[in-house]
Amino acid sequence: MSIEDIFELALSKVAGGRVIDIATGEGGFVRILAQNLKSYAQIIGVDASERAIKAAQSACSQENIRFIPMDAEQLGFDDESFDTLSISASLHHLADIPQVLAEAQRVLKPGGHFIVAEMHRDAQTKAQLTVVTLHHWVAKVDTALGILHNSTLTRQELVDHSKSLGSYNVTCYDFSDTASDPMDETKIIELESLIDRNIARAKGLSDYEALKQRGEQIRQRLRDVGIQREPVIVITGEKR
Repeated sequence: MSIEDIFELALSKVAGGRVIDIATGEGGFVRILAQNLKSYAQIIGVDASERAIKAAQSACSQENIRFIPMDAEQLGFDDESFDTLSISASLHHLADIPQVLAEAQRVLKPGGHFIVAEMHRDAQTKAQLTVVTLHHWVAKVDTALGILHNSTLTRQELVDHSKSLGSYNVTCYDFSDTASDPMDETKIIELESLIDRNIARAKGLSDYEALKQRGEQIRQRLRDVGIQREPVIVITGEKR
């Protein structure tokens, strides 16, 4: 089952009503919501980055989809003002996950739906572990450059965070890429380019040599065991 199949399975049951997508970035998950939700009245994507919000706005012209620059730790909406809340591929980019989830719980109506879609680090194959390792190395480069980027969470941590929303009827949908060719040359070359770009970004940092050495070790791992996508979990539920 593909990740697209997982999203369709998880989201097609949800009548969204008024939807908020927190830490929306450039609006990628908003498009997934619009394509897969059973229905929705309005989707609002919020993100602290004005650059990301502008990119999201330019990519979407639907009248019932809006993007607003806003800090996820202090949402500028009334209590219980949304029917559905989502957060995707963002938790490991947040400085204070409990505070963001507390705000999420505040603005979500009782009985409202929540959707959490996140990659996690519980790799099932050596090739999956390659991409987890690569992701964590990029996070270290970002951190050294002053960009907030933590290591990805475990699957259980994601489930626990979702349950902190005071949830019931929780369902977990798992995607694990074990069937793709780990030695796909196109993918390997693409990720070698990513390694090159991040080594270049690290130049001038005090720990440049250590970061470069780690990047080269991951490059060798790419060639030795290959690459498969990180596992993803999609969690849906309702607020009590």
